[in-house]
Amino acid sequence: MVAISLPAWAQEFRADLSGQVVDEDGHPVARVEVDAKWGASSGATAVVYTDAAGHFQIAAIGEGRISLGLSKPGYFKIDNRVIELKPGANETTLTLNHENELQQQVQVVSKPTQIDPDTSSHQETLVQHEILNTPTPSSHNLQSSLITMPAVLQDASGNIHVAGARQSQTEILLDGFEINDPASGAFTSRLNIDSVQAATVETGAYSAAYAHAGAAVLSLDTINGDDKWRFGTTNFFPGVSFKQGTHFGNWFPRVTFSGPIKKRRAWFSEAISLQHSFGVVGGLPKGQDFVTQWMGDSLLRAQFMIAPRHIVQASFLYNRASSPQFGLGPFTPLSTTSDQESHRYFVSLKDQIWVGRTLFEVGGAVDTDTINNTPQGSAPYVANPSTASGDYFQSVADQSRRLQLLGNVTNDSLHLLGSHTLSAGWNWDGLDLSQQAARSSIEFLRADGTLADQATFAGPSAFHISNTQWGGYVQDLWHPVRTVAVSAGARFDWDHLVQQTLAQPRVAINWVPGSSGHTKFTVSRSEHYQPLNLSLAGQAFDQQRIDAFYSSNGLTPMGNPVVTTFLLPHSGLLQARSYNTTVEWNQEAFRGTFIGAAYILREGRDGPAWENQPSGAYLLESIRDDRFVSGEVWAHHTFGERADILVDYTRSRANTNAALDPSISSLIFAAQQPGPVVWDAPNRFLSRGWTALPWWDLLFSYFLEYRTGFPFSAINDQQQLVGAANSLRYPAYVSLNVGLEKRFHFHNHDWAFRISSINITDHSNPIAVVNNVDAPDYGFFSGGEGRGFTARLRLVTQH
Repeated sequence: MVAISLPAWAQEFRADLSGQVVDEDGHPVARVEVDAKWGASSGATAVVYTDAAGHFQIAAIGEGRISLGLSKPGYFKIDNRVIELKPGANETTLTLNHENELQQQVQVVSKPTQIDPDTSSHQETLVQHEILNTPTPSSHNLQSSLITMPAVLQDASGNIHVAGARQSQTEILLDGFEINDPASGAFTSRLNIDSVQAATVETGAYSAAYAHAGAAVLSLDTINGDDKWRFGTTNFFPGVSFKQGTHFGNWFPRVTFSGPIKKRRAWFSEAISLQHSFGVVGGLPKGQDFVTQWMGDSLLRAQFMIAPRHIVQASFLYNRASSPQFGLGPFTPLSTTSDQESHRYFVSLKDQIWVGRTLFEVGGAVDTDTINNTPQGSAPYVANPSTASGDYFQSVADQSRRLQLLGNVTNDSLHLLGSHTLSAGWNWDGLDLSQQAARSSIEFLRADGTLADQATFAGPSAFHISNTQWGGYVQDLWHPVRTVAVSAGARFDWDHLVQQTLAQPRVAINWVPGSSGHTKFTVSRSEHYQPLNLSLAGQAFDQQRIDAFYSSNGLTPMGNPVVTTFLLPHSGLLQARSYNTTVEWNQEAFRGTFIGAAYILREGRDGPAWENQPSGAYLLESIRDDRFVSGEVWAHHTFGERADILVDYTRSRANTNAALDPSISSLIFAAQQPGPVVWDAPNRFLSRGWTALPWWDLLFSYFLEYRTGFPFSAINDQQQLVGAANSLRYPAYVSLNVGLEKRFHFHNHDWAFRISSINITDHSNPIAVVNNVDAPDYGFFSGGEGRGFTARLRLVTQH
């Protein structure tokens, strides 16, 4: 928080104002832009931002009346709130409401971007109306909407990567608690997209409070109830598909409802979604080319105001999914798929207390994830150069769990050579993974049908592995002068599997020249800890794989079988970490027009990777060094309440010295080597926006993305690498989605109907390739979404 003192122009009157901004539930709102004006003759102004406890201060006010404007992306804007002042100290509390379409439409949303002088990280935020307005291939899927942010990329397998990082290097937070998969660190949780108030990505010099963010942070803030009963629904009519006959088609109904448990004291919200998908995969036999899936999720939240400065929050997230043809694709027919069943429970509790200008916070959460994969039958699994046949070779049951505890304290009352906001905290995480597996053989055939390799498995297939992580941090946000903010801090983390403690210093400097606050320069350097994933280390407790290779007649063995074992080193591992350097410029060039540029360099050190040994074993060693460098430029303009447009271009490189990721089910026989990562996209351009059309009150929206194609590797019949790792690339990806929405009144309700065209240019964007050089159709690309149309009907307001 910044306290601004301006020269007093009226000596006979002096007032100081201390305020707090809270939301509709009384919860403090941080980083709100407070624009103060007073003095009709002097035109005195001040712009300050609220701290973590929602506090702000304005000193040396020379008038008995002040006008305040409040703004933060994702909240309704407050203009010209007049407050009468008395000489001396004054206090006020202001309420800033979240954006909510069930509010009265006369309310004005805040501008989509702000230049916060205290924020040193590179931030991108999607607020609720941007999530709802932007047309994406799967508008019911949060991950599909996240890729409309420039820092977020989705690879060919559907995995999310932030700022060129591995999935597990981004810490995913749901209302302040980590929800990464306990075993793999991936983003696998699902929740009703209508419940998301804001999704914020941070890279660079983010807060030391984030325990497991090796490269980035993705924070999801969801709705909570207030004193008004609310109900919303979307896509409640089921779809019908006429492909290959008549079928129950795609159906993605969503329901949200919230209200008071006890007015002014306790509230709840419930967000439920159901997803039934039906699709046809080209190139497969009729009747065996469709895939169906059922998924459901429920997010229940409750908030209790024990006292005006004491709030308790609780949440329960449940996920369930059934995929009877999991893995069906153009090269993997029906018999090779698995029947996948999964469910997940996430429970959290948080207690927040404000004592004076100090915020205390403690909380805990439990996350349990269970996944079962069962093959369709027991026939041998056959891998041809271009496709597969038979039944899948492994049945796997995984259960993983995370128990997390945390505590934080923040205080902004220290004034020593300027103002300080001090924060400190701790975290403790207990994780475990249990696996049971049953595997049959894999037969790798050549193009002429002869046997090239037969893989079998031996040894125990059940294991249990656990880990304990704990850490703490201290951080100071110091304003030596009004135009400069220095953020300095350190984290300390310990990992039981690695048996090391890592200290991670970080520092960032913001400079906001002039009094307008329209320009900001940031430079930062930070070190970040990256925990070891249980799914990676767990391979050392799994089975051995034995590959027997055969000559061209498919009958004569070629030498002794190759036995592959995954091992952990006796001497232990080094603690993986990354060093982040950022330089950024932000500018409000004109009213409503924001432009900027950013340079990010992230250098990973001592990451774990499998290194093959002369004995045929793979040893997990701290040898992986990743490097991501990017330059980004952007422009974001809002035309009041009528239109909004974002344009962004990123030039980047994501490389590693260990490009291969072998596993017991997917081996490439080659030495570990450098290359680009499989989600590397050197050039990416995207634009999104919306505008109200002058005809029939239509709302037009679009999302455009162009990027370089992802890299992949080539292999031969004997699973050997051909050429350098990831030296080939998919074609360039181009997609333009457009949508038209019409709002109408029906039966005392306001509704919105939208029809969207996905990939309207019908550009070929393949997601699969035949990468076996011995296949007759080597280099054939397939999959991806062609031109498609989607429709959405949702309830907007109730009267």
